[in-house]
Amino acid sequence: MTTTLSPADRQALRSLLIDKANWDPVESRKVEGSRLALASHTRVEKASNEAVGRLLVLVSSPQGRVDLGGSRFMIPPGGSLALPVEVLAGIDRFVMVENLAVLLGAHLYQMPEELAGVPWVFRGSPQFSPATAAMLAEETPNVFYFPDTDPQGLANSLNAANCSGVISCNLDGLRELKADGLDKPHDYMNQLQMMDGLTRSGHPLALVLGDLRTGFSQESMARRQLKIWCNVTAD
Repeated sequence: MTTTLSPADRQALRSLLIDKANWDPVESRKVEGSRLALASHTRVEKASNEAVGRLLVLVSSPQGRVDLGGSRFMIPPGGSLALPVEVLAGIDRFVMVENLAVLLGAHLYQMPEELAGVPWVFRGSPQFSPATAAMLAEETPNVFYFPDTDPQGLANSLNAANCSGVISCNLDGLRELKADGLDKPHDYMNQLQMMDGLTRSGHPLALVLGDLRTGFSQESMARRQLKIWCNVTAD
Protein backbone atom coordinates (compact mmCIF):
# COMPACT_ATOMS: atom_id res chain seq x y z
CA MET A 1 0.00 0.00 0.00
CA THR A 2 1.40 3.39 -1.01
CA THR A 3 0.72 6.46 1.10
CA THR A 4 0.76 9.83 -0.62
CA LEU A 5 1.35 12.95 1.43
CA SER A 6 -1.05 15.79 0.84
CA PRO A 7 0.19 19.36 0.32
CA ALA A 8 -0.83 20.07 3.90
CA ASP A 9 1.18 17.07 5.15
CA ARG A 10 4.28 18.19 3.23
CA GLN A 11 3.96 21.72 4.61
CA ALA A 12 3.62 20.34 8.12
CA LEU A 13 6.80 18.26 7.70
CA ARG A 14 8.64 21.27 6.29
CA SER A 15 7.58 23.42 9.23
CA LEU A 16 8.69 20.68 11.65
CA LEU A 17 12.16 20.51 10.10
CA ILE A 18 12.54 24.27 10.13
CA ASP A 19 11.44 24.44 13.77
CA LYS A 20 13.36 21.44 15.13
CA ALA A 21 16.45 21.28 12.88
CA ASN A 22 16.75 24.84 11.56
CA TRP A 23 16.80 23.37 8.05
CA ASP A 24 14.43 24.12 5.19
CA PRO A 25 14.38 21.15 2.75
CA VAL A 26 12.75 23.28 0.05
CA GLU A 27 15.28 26.10 0.09
CA SER A 28 18.23 23.75 0.70
CA ARG A 29 17.56 20.79 -1.58
CA LYS A 30 21.33 20.33 -2.05
CA VAL A 31 23.04 20.64 1.30
CA GLU A 32 26.41 22.21 0.58
CA GLY A 33 29.38 22.22 2.92
CA SER A 34 31.12 19.90 5.34
CA ARG A 35 29.61 18.47 8.49
CA LEU A 36 31.52 21.01 10.56
CA ALA A 37 30.21 23.87 8.44
CA LEU A 38 26.61 22.64 8.69
CA ALA A 39 26.88 22.05 12.42
CA SER A 40 27.44 25.78 12.92
CA HIS A 41 23.86 26.58 11.86
CA THR A 42 21.79 23.38 11.81
CA ARG A 43 21.16 20.17 13.77
CA VAL A 44 21.37 18.01 10.63
CA GLU A 45 25.11 18.07 10.01
CA LYS A 46 24.89 14.51 8.64
CA ALA A 47 22.89 15.86 5.70
CA SER A 48 26.13 17.18 4.21
CA ASN A 49 26.71 16.05 0.63
CA GLU A 50 30.48 16.31 1.09
CA ALA A 51 32.18 12.99 1.84
CA VAL A 52 34.37 13.06 4.94
CA GLY A 53 37.98 12.78 3.75
CA ARG A 54 37.12 13.83 0.21
CA LEU A 55 40.16 16.13 -0.05
CA LEU A 56 42.57 14.03 1.99
CA VAL A 57 45.45 11.97 0.65
CA LEU A 58 47.49 9.35 2.49
CA VAL A 59 51.20 10.17 2.45
CA SER A 60 54.27 8.18 3.52
CA SER A 61 58.00 8.00 2.80
CA PRO A 62 60.77 5.40 3.04
CA GLN A 63 62.81 8.00 4.94
CA GLY A 64 60.10 8.42 7.59
CA ARG A 65 59.69 12.13 6.90
CA VAL A 66 58.49 14.50 4.21
CA ASP A 67 59.04 18.23 3.80
CA LEU A 68 55.93 19.98 2.54
CA GLY A 69 54.89 23.61 2.54
CA GLY A 70 57.85 24.63 4.69
CA SER A 71 57.06 22.05 7.37
CA ARG A 72 58.65 18.69 8.13
CA PHE A 73 56.24 15.84 8.86
CA MET A 74 57.55 12.76 10.67
CA ILE A 75 56.04 9.36 9.81
CA PRO A 76 56.58 6.32 12.06
CA PRO A 77 57.40 2.96 10.46
CA GLY A 78 54.20 1.26 9.39
CA GLY A 79 52.26 4.52 9.46
CA SER A 80 51.10 7.25 7.13
CA LEU A 81 49.72 10.77 7.28
CA ALA A 82 46.24 11.80 6.14
CA LEU A 83 46.89 15.27 4.79
CA PRO A 84 44.72 17.84 3.02
CA VAL A 85 45.73 17.70 -0.62
CA GLU A 86 46.38 21.45 -0.55
CA VAL A 87 49.44 20.78 1.66
CA LEU A 88 51.05 19.11 -1.37
CA ALA A 89 50.15 21.92 -3.77
CA GLY A 90 53.12 23.09 -5.81
CA ILE A 91 55.36 20.05 -5.28
CA ASP A 92 57.51 19.07 -8.24
CA ARG A 93 57.29 15.30 -7.91
CA PHE A 94 55.83 12.44 -5.93
CA VAL A 95 55.50 8.65 -6.06
CA MET A 96 51.99 7.29 -6.69
CA VAL A 97 51.63 3.96 -4.86
CA GLU A 98 49.08 1.41 -6.02
CA ASN A 99 48.59 -0.69 -2.89
CA LEU A 100 47.94 0.56 0.65
CA ALA A 101 50.01 -2.23 2.23
CA VAL A 102 53.03 -0.96 0.30
CA LEU A 103 52.45 2.64 1.38
CA LEU A 104 52.35 1.53 5.02
CA GLY A 105 55.52 -0.51 4.48
CA ALA A 106 57.41 2.33 2.78
CA HIS A 107 60.28 2.02 5.28
CA LEU A 108 61.04 -1.46 3.90
CA TYR A 109 61.83 -0.29 0.36
CA GLN A 110 65.20 0.80 -1.04
CA MET A 111 64.46 3.72 -3.35
CA PRO A 112 66.80 5.15 -5.99
CA GLU A 113 68.73 8.27 -4.98
CA GLU A 114 66.72 10.40 -7.43
CA LEU A 115 63.63 9.90 -5.28
CA ALA A 116 65.17 10.32 -1.82
CA GLY A 117 62.78 12.33 0.32
CA VAL A 118 60.04 12.39 -2.32
CA PRO A 119 56.60 11.79 -0.77
CA TRP A 120 54.65 8.63 -1.50
CA VAL A 121 50.92 9.12 -2.11
CA PHE A 122 48.31 6.37 -2.03
CA ARG A 123 46.28 6.29 -5.24
CA GLY A 124 43.01 5.97 -3.30
CA SER A 125 40.31 3.61 -2.10
CA PRO A 126 36.67 3.83 -0.97
CA GLN A 127 37.89 5.58 2.20
CA PHE A 128 40.26 7.99 0.43
CA SER A 129 38.98 9.32 -2.85
CA PRO A 130 41.00 8.22 -5.90
CA ALA A 131 39.80 11.44 -7.54
CA THR A 132 41.84 13.52 -5.09
CA ALA A 133 45.09 11.65 -5.80
CA ALA A 134 44.33 11.82 -9.54
CA MET A 135 43.78 15.57 -9.26
CA LEU A 136 47.15 15.95 -7.54
CA ALA A 137 48.79 13.96 -10.35
CA GLU A 138 47.24 16.27 -12.95
CA GLU A 139 48.76 19.27 -11.19
CA THR A 140 52.23 17.81 -10.54
CA PRO A 141 54.89 17.95 -13.30
CA ASN A 142 56.59 14.63 -12.45
CA VAL A 143 54.72 11.61 -11.13
CA PHE A 144 56.54 8.32 -10.63
CA TYR A 145 54.14 5.39 -10.54
CA PHE A 146 54.79 2.33 -8.37
CA PRO A 147 52.36 -0.40 -9.49
CA ASP A 148 52.60 -4.16 -9.59
CA THR A 149 55.09 -5.00 -12.32
CA ASP A 150 52.76 -6.74 -14.75
CA PRO A 151 51.17 -5.71 -18.06
CA GLN A 152 48.13 -4.11 -16.43
CA GLY A 153 50.17 -2.15 -13.90
CA LEU A 154 52.59 -0.92 -16.55
CA ALA A 155 49.82 0.07 -18.99
CA ASN A 156 47.90 1.92 -16.29
CA SER A 157 51.02 3.84 -15.28
CA LEU A 158 52.10 4.80 -18.79
CA ASN A 159 48.60 6.13 -19.51
CA ALA A 160 48.32 8.05 -16.24
CA ALA A 161 48.81 11.78 -15.76
CA ASN A 162 52.34 13.20 -16.00
CA CYS A 163 54.08 9.82 -15.84
CA SER A 164 57.81 10.44 -15.58
CA GLY A 165 58.75 6.86 -14.85
CA VAL A 166 57.61 3.51 -13.45
CA ILE A 167 59.22 2.08 -10.32
CA SER A 168 60.19 -1.56 -10.06
CA CYS A 169 63.15 -3.70 -9.05
CA ASN A 170 66.28 -3.48 -11.13
CA LEU A 171 66.77 -6.31 -13.60
CA ASP A 172 68.86 -8.42 -11.24
CA GLY A 173 66.19 -8.04 -8.57
CA LEU A 174 63.43 -9.18 -10.92
CA ARG A 175 65.48 -12.22 -11.94
CA GLU A 176 66.07 -13.07 -8.28
CA LEU A 177 62.37 -12.82 -7.49
CA LYS A 178 61.60 -15.20 -10.34
CA ALA A 179 64.34 -17.64 -9.30
CA ASP A 180 62.99 -17.59 -5.73
CA GLY A 181 59.47 -18.39 -6.94
CA LEU A 182 58.12 -15.01 -5.84
CA ASP A 183 56.87 -13.96 -9.26
CA LYS A 184 53.31 -13.97 -10.67
CA PRO A 185 53.24 -15.94 -13.95
CA HIS A 186 49.46 -16.43 -13.66
CA ASP A 187 48.86 -12.67 -13.57
CA TYR A 188 51.11 -12.20 -16.59
CA MET A 189 49.27 -14.83 -18.62
CA ASN A 190 45.88 -13.35 -17.70
CA GLN A 191 47.05 -10.00 -19.03
CA LEU A 192 49.00 -11.33 -22.01
CA GLN A 193 46.72 -9.62 -24.54
CA MET A 194 48.15 -6.27 -23.41
CA MET A 195 51.74 -7.14 -24.25
CA ASP A 196 51.59 -6.43 -28.00
CA GLY A 197 50.84 -2.75 -27.43
CA LEU A 198 53.33 -2.46 -24.58
CA THR A 199 56.08 -4.09 -26.62
CA ARG A 200 55.42 -1.72 -29.53
CA SER A 201 55.80 1.20 -27.14
CA GLY A 202 59.44 0.22 -26.69
CA HIS A 203 59.30 0.81 -22.97
CA PRO A 204 62.23 -1.09 -21.42
CA LEU A 205 60.14 -2.58 -18.62
CA ALA A 206 57.70 -3.96 -21.20
CA LEU A 207 60.60 -5.64 -22.97
CA VAL A 208 61.78 -7.15 -19.67
CA LEU A 209 58.27 -8.47 -18.93
CA GLY A 210 58.14 -10.01 -22.39
CA ASP A 211 61.49 -11.67 -21.85
CA LEU A 212 60.75 -13.00 -18.35
CA ARG A 213 57.11 -13.84 -19.17
CA THR A 214 55.93 -13.23 -15.64
CA GLY A 215 54.73 -10.49 -13.30
CA PHE A 216 55.74 -9.28 -9.85
CA SER A 217 53.82 -7.77 -6.95
CA GLN A 218 54.87 -4.57 -5.25
CA GLU A 219 54.85 -6.39 -1.93
CA SER A 220 57.47 -8.92 -3.10
CA MET A 221 59.91 -6.05 -3.74
CA ALA A 222 60.25 -5.07 -0.08
CA ARG A 223 63.88 -4.82 1.08
CA ARG A 224 65.13 -4.92 -2.52
CA GLN A 225 66.78 -2.18 -4.56
CA LEU A 226 64.32 -0.32 -6.77
CA LYS A 227 64.93 1.79 -9.85
CA ILE A 228 63.06 4.16 -12.13
CA TRP A 229 62.20 2.61 -15.48
CA CYS A 230 61.48 5.19 -18.15
CA ASN A 231 61.81 5.58 -21.92
CA VAL A 232 65.35 6.87 -21.74
CA THR A 233 66.66 4.62 -18.95
CA ALA A 234 67.32 0.93 -19.38
CA ASP A 235 69.32 -1.54 -17.35
